[in-house]
Amino acid sequence: MKEIVLDGLWNAEARRLDDNPSMKKGDHFSIVIPGDVRRALVNIGTIPDPDVGLNAAQSAWTEGAEWTLRRKFTLEGRKAIYYKGPAAMINNTPVSGPSIITAIARRGDNSIEIECGNDTPSGIRIYETDEAAIISLKASSREREDGRWEVEASFRVLSAGERNAEATADLHGQVVTEGITLPDGVSDHKLTIIVEHPELWHPNGYGYPHLYQLSLRIGGAKTDCFVSLRKERKIAEKGAVLASLPSSASIHDYEHLAKSVAEANMNVLYTEKDEPQMLYDAAERYGIYVRKMPPLASVETLSVLPSPPSMSSVLSFAPLRADLSLSSPVMEAHEAEKGDCRRIEEITTENFRLPSTFEKGTYLSELYAALDAADKVSRIRARRDAEGIILRTLNDKKPQIAGTLIESSGKWKIPMYAARLFFAPVCPLMFIEGDTLFIYVANDSDEDIKAELSLKFRTFEGKKKDSREYPVSAKAMSSVLVDSFPLSWLKRSDVFCYAKLSTKNLLRERNLLLAPYKEANLSDPGLRWECRKTGQRTISIRMSADKPAFYVTLNPGKIKGIFSDNMISVRPSAEKTVIFRAEDDADEEEFEKNLKVYALYSAMH
Repeated sequence: MKEIVLDGLWNAEARRLDDNPSMKKGDHFSIVIPGDVRRALVNIGTIPDPDVGLNAAQSAWTEGAEWTLRRKFTLEGRKAIYYKGPAAMINNTPVSGPSIITAIARRGDNSIEIECGNDTPSGIRIYETDEAAIISLKASSREREDGRWEVEASFRVLSAGERNAEATADLHGQVVTEGITLPDGVSDHKLTIIVEHPELWHPNGYGYPHLYQLSLRIGGAKTDCFVSLRKERKIAEKGAVLASLPSSASIHDYEHLAKSVAEANMNVLYTEKDEPQMLYDAAERYGIYVRKMPPLASVETLSVLPSPPSMSSVLSFAPLRADLSLSSPVMEAHEAEKGDCRRIEEITTENFRLPSTFEKGTYLSELYAALDAADKVSRIRARRDAEGIILRTLNDKKPQIAGTLIESSGKWKIPMYAARLFFAPVCPLMFIEGDTLFIYVANDSDEDIKAELSLKFRTFEGKKKDSREYPVSAKAMSSVLVDSFPLSWLKRSDVFCYAKLSTKNLLRERNLLLAPYKEANLSDPGLRWECRKTGQRTISIRMSADKPAFYVTLNPGKIKGIFSDNMISVRPSAEKTVIFRAEDDADEEEFEKNLKVYALYSAMH
């Protein structure tokens, strides 16, 4: 059996073009698939990069263009040949989709043509065999009435002629062999494995997402897949809506996305269309449910306020200094929704003292989007107004100004770090209504907890105003009101509140300014930091301050990676250390050179 994967270099021909000055029908160029046509045209210089400046208008014609992709592939000429892919022309003969092509394929060189728009197809395969080839394998599971579990393997086989064969399935050492009859061509089969006392798959935050590897062998053909054994259970849904990744996205991209979602204490992703199997596989590995929109009526969907991406991303589409203004044509051209730039300006000037640079304003708008989301989520979780909370939208597909949590480069925006805090299964929640401060503890876990909550009021100069201690008991899947009290006895513009929730297994902290941010009489915190490489891909950043420093955010420029925390408040009595986990080998000198540190005080002064 031989499997041929037709990813790689193809030839593209312009089939239909509308109103463009750059190409004519019949023009050819090379393209790598998976990929997208527009990026290929950028690479050969036919169009300017649409993600830079005002170039998008010059490449708008590619949106409606159609292309013919061609390449050759070589076959050994075995007895049965199967095509797995979209509608195509193979050796000038139309093929409607996955089908046997033995009659039209030939030994040696063969040709294939596929029509597409901007996004190219991927995962195209040719199978040829003189015996039997496994074309696909899927597995499902269910719990039986006797408490055992049943795993059903569904598989499609290509056979060169009628034959009897043995199908052997191996599920983590449990082996089942059955005889099957294979007709000439393609046939579908099922095989059942009974599992006793299995390890179950659990959603993120509720246990480990255990997966079983299922191996299937028929003669000399072998393939694998993973299967989860999961029970329906009540959870607090916490997640986001996915913006589909481009067709060029790799397994690494989906892995990074699913891992990020899990690390931000989410357990569900909502999609608006069918996604590649790579997403479902990656999500399952990290305990993430993937559901179709819309969410259930009992689940609240919140929009995150728009903000620019990090400065390294901004400079990728606005390289000229003159463009670094929210009112510039370039910024407006990179809005996800029309009017986002104006809205950001209004929100920033309404809530903060006017920043002196565009870079500071970028940080403040991103910070406010995070604080606004945290406040809304806290109120919903505290009062159990919904059985779940979904943020719209998780990710950017290109560098842009948007209400998203993850940039197109994979870098987390500040709201994503905030989500890690406000979506934590057990955490303190604080918010103000009128002149009253409310303190809750949320417990979304499936176990009752006992904890200690410490609440402290301090001035921005570090002076003590009040301290309170509370024992807390919170039942599973509940929130409890710890206290509520008026703030009229405080000069709120001079004071902040600090809460610490602790059990023998966890420590959660939360800071809250009691006055609007622009009215807070913040003091220069004298923030200091030092970096030290602690592993091949990790760097430790230790921060200290003379006075309280609020909402400290670190940005390593173009260096890709994730911080253990990145919405940090540093107090004189409590240094903070965060770890940066780089995607590639970490260079301490390069990291320090690129590192930018933002804080609320410095951004408004």
